[in-house]
Amino acid sequence: MDALQLSVRVSMGNGKAAKRLGSIARHYRAVNPFSPLKTEPLQVLAASFTTDYGYMRAARFGQAARIGIFDATGFKTGDILASDEEATFYVAAMPLLQPILCVKAERLITLRRTAAARASGGLQDYGGTSAADEKIIMTDWPASILHNRNGEHSPLKLPGETRCAWYNILMPAFADLHIHPGDFVTDDTGLRYVISGTELTEMGWRLTAMRLTAKDGQY
Repeated sequence: MDALQLSVRVSMGNGKAAKRLGSIARHYRAVNPFSPLKTEPLQVLAASFTTDYGYMRAARFGQAARIGIFDATGFKTGDILASDEEATFYVAAMPLLQPILCVKAERLITLRRTAAARASGGLQDYGGTSAADEKIIMTDWPASILHNRNGEHSPLKLPGETRCAWYNILMPAFADLHIHPGDFVTDDTGLRYVISGTELTEMGWRLTAMRLTAKDGQY
């Protein structure tokens, strides 16, 4: 029995375990960068997500990575699993004969790109850009947005000012669509971020962002 044949058996075993330990999830695969969860699911299956195979450790605060336990036959990296009971996850890595790495994506984000504003009189938006020139790049895309312990002071160094909050964003990649510093992210709660750093890995996008807008009077 070679590794591929063994992996099929492992996947089938994981599927049987998920029926006992997990919940029903819908399997999605994006065909374009717009609202993948609003399309028809590829299948419905049992899936469970844990931090270890023994189910003895709870997820730590701020931990997005999970081991996915389900029958992965027909799955690809970047596929999405949405469960009404457990949450939404995307498949980050599927190494042969090793645990499937998934990321818990608690937010749905819209990505916009702003072109340089045309020369004109009057006031312009921050950074010489105009909100009217924003182009939507992605919509309702699953992502993990977690607070980064680091921050940055304004160069003005005003008395009593606090550090600006920074966030780490993890999300699946799509085809040859690239994300650039300066792109804007709005999540499904209405919070808005500007991307400051990007890294495309085999597991998807890893982004650094600063939150721009307040919600209910709180930054």
